Amino acid sequence: MKFTGTSFSCEVAIFRDGADLVVRFYDQAKEHTPAQLHDLVIANPGYGYLCLKFIGPDALLTGFLDEAVFATDALVLEAIDWVERLAPGAAGAYIPHHVRRFTSTSFVEYNGEY
Repeated sequence: MKFTGTSFSCEVAIFRDGADLVVRFYDQAKEHTPAQLHDLVIANPGYGYLCLKFIGPDALLTGFLDEAVFATDALVLEAIDWVERLAPGAAGAYIPHHVRRFTSTSFVEYNGEY
C-alpha cells in the first residue's frame, strides 16, 4: 500500500490490533532482502510510525516521523488524515494527535559479531 501526499509518496505497512492500528512509512527501495540480512550492519528503520489507538468511541493518534522526509506541518497533517481514513471507527470520533518530527543524531546497532 502507498501513502501519497501532495509533495511526497512512500510505501506503508499497516499493523492492526482490533480497531487500533500502527502505520510504518518506508521506502521499498531501501528495504533489505533475505539474502542481504546475512552480512547486514545498517538496517533502514524507515520514515517513522503513526499509531491510532481507540479508547471507547474516540481515539488518540501519536507517533514520530522523520523530519528530513515529513518536513512541513502540512505533510504531517496529510499523513494523519490518511491514517484516520484507514480506520472505519475514526469517522465522527474525537481524535487528538501528537506527532513528533525527529532528526536522527545517532544509533545503536548489533550485527551479531560483537
